[in-house]
Amino acid sequence: MTVIVNSIGNLGWVANFQTNQSFHPFQIDEGEIDPKKAEIENSRKEYAEFLQSSNAIYQGAIPTQLVDKETNAINIVTGVYYNLGIINAKPLNVTPLASGGVNSNFSPKIWKIPGSSIVTPEQEAALKMRQSYSLPERQEANELVAVFMSLSRLAEGKKSVASMNDDAMFMQHFPKFAKGIGLDLSQPFTINGKSFTYSKGTLQTIDTED
Repeated sequence: MTVIVNSIGNLGWVANFQTNQSFHPFQIDEGEIDPKKAEIENSRKEYAEFLQSSNAIYQGAIPTQLVDKETNAINIVTGVYYNLGIINAKPLNVTPLASGGVNSNFSPKIWKIPGSSIVTPEQEAALKMRQSYSLPERQEANELVAVFMSLSRLAEGKKSVASMNDDAMFMQHFPKFAKGIGLDLSQPFTINGKSFTYSKGTLQTIDTED
């Protein structure tokens, strides 16, 4: 796989990314990798993922709705561009990255070429977009993104329900987050197939039989 650094105007080539890519998350087949080349290969994957997520932001892709309102279900898949609600009449859209974290339209990630001090068009565009939002708007976006990432880790089994209930930030902002994405907290809901309820400020797991 060869990755070519292109300008913002040419980001659209990555993975045949289309305006609406709801059901085509980023993926690269693993295969056998020489241990000596693992670091280089990982860097290539991260850069390709960065380009695809940046393309969604800069090309105005239509985000996927995070909640299936018919089933009250959340399904989080890395590489998919999601809408997390509205902040001051501005949509908050993010892509969860397999390499960790998210790429958000409120604060796009900036890719720095190792060993290079040259400012690229991508870096300039990311900075301009970030500066187009006020500090309070970015702060609110960060709070909602933090809730989203906590839910993702919960679904992956990397965070427990008890730790979520002990997380003051999560508990403060979760109801607002749920309202923004259309999740009905008065009813049971699922996150990546795992069932939960939320009542009187407490998140609980619903045990289900196989």
